[in-house]
Amino acid sequence: MTFWKAIILGIVQGLTEFLPISSSGHLVLAQHFLNVTEPPLFFDIMLHLGTLGAVLIAFRRDIRDVFLAIFGRNTANYTKKSGRMFALFIIIGSVPTIFIALILEKFVKELFVSPLPVSVMLIITGVILWLSGRFRSANPVYRGINTARALIIGTAQGIAALPGISRSGATISTALMCGMSGEEAARYSLLLSVPAIIGATILELKDVASIDIPVWAIIGGTLMAFVVGYLAIKFLLGTLRRGQFSKFAYYCWGIGTLAILVYVVK
Repeated sequence: MTFWKAIILGIVQGLTEFLPISSSGHLVLAQHFLNVTEPPLFFDIMLHLGTLGAVLIAFRRDIRDVFLAIFGRNTANYTKKSGRMFALFIIIGSVPTIFIALILEKFVKELFVSPLPVSVMLIITGVILWLSGRFRSANPVYRGINTARALIIGTAQGIAALPGISRSGATISTALMCGMSGEEAARYSLLLSVPAIIGATILELKDVASIDIPVWAIIGGTLMAFVVGYLAIKFLLGTLRRGQFSKFAYYCWGIGTLAILVYVVK
């Protein structure tokens, strides 16, 4: 693991973690077609912590206001009740995510071996993104988050454990199809990712046997994941405001189809 490899991996992690194009899918395809070995586990964990930091900074005001509401203070964005309800909906959405992720755990590991199912999943991600645009155009009335929608979006996040299914793509598309506005869909989706990333990090830490890469490579990759992840979040929010979120479908279809063709020819 060289410094520049760490930087490149940090950029890829930051971009694909939040843009609806599947970070796990790109990782599998890169490893197979470019003969890139899987990064050490501790380095992978640090990249995820970098993108976690990007979410915490991008939505720091929401996180602060929700915590203040939980402890009994009204804020500009949340009353005590609405802030506590939003925190509860994060917990509710996390329940099906945990349940489905545990069920799919063994199956997911098998899918990481071959690029073919991952390529198919990328095409499915494209279909989900395309449908979100169609559904949003036909149903312009916005609805807020509630228990039923939190469970549905949390279920989508759990299914997105499959490599090739974008977590942000699945959750934001589901939220849009449930009638939520683009901004609220992104806010709930990305904040819902916080306990998921923390939980996955804790589970992975127990398997870390050693830290066998240079410290400067870890720092460089983590910082790059943080910076690029933050910029990716801002870009994602912009596409949602402009109503262009579903256009990511074309990229997913293109890269998925190309990967299948290369795999078959090879």
